[in-house]
Amino acid sequence: MKTLYLYDFDGTITTRDSLFDVLKLSTSTFNYCLKILQFAPKLILTKLGILKRGQTKESLVSLFLKGHSKKELEELAKRYLKLANKESLFRKKALKQLETDFKGGDVYIVSASLDFWLKPIAAALGVQLICTEVAYNDSVFTGKFSTPNCNYAEKARRVKAEIDLSNYDSIVYYGDSKGDLNMKPIVTKFHLKYFK
Repeated sequence: MKTLYLYDFDGTITTRDSLFDVLKLSTSTFNYCLKILQFAPKLILTKLGILKRGQTKESLVSLFLKGHSKKELEELAKRYLKLANKESLFRKKALKQLETDFKGGDVYIVSASLDFWLKPIAAALGVQLICTEVAYNDSVFTGKFSTPNCNYAEKARRVKAEIDLSNYDSIVYYGDSKGDLNMKPIVTKFHLKYFK
């Protein structure tokens, strides 16, 4: 039997949310500000609990990236990785722990962030990935997600669906927000804000 290590991404491995960094990199500063202003009412309604987070996120991503080719999104992911390295967005303590855990078991990133920028990061770190996935039609982003937003209860559901947890006698989770709390019942060790 072995140990399974599960890491949230935004705020756990990174110092801030990656979504807005990726969206900023996708357009000019002027267009970014314009679109965020245009979208502000939906963000406020989501904060108030009137709109669902997953739907709002999908709409926001669609506003910026719908119609982009898979290749364009892969290039955008490369730009994000460069920015993350340049601005030291990856927590050194988290990367060091991840490296240690990798030697002692199976490691997954489990995140609500999108697959097109998380796949190259997971590959570079040599870990598995469970996250929100985007939908393509003829290699063009449709503006829709092909999976539900991988957060809250959906995060635990995806982990149970994609990993045979009975293969592990110990399951360790690292998270940073209330979106991670649904993981608590399915793990043996739950760490919140461990790297802060």
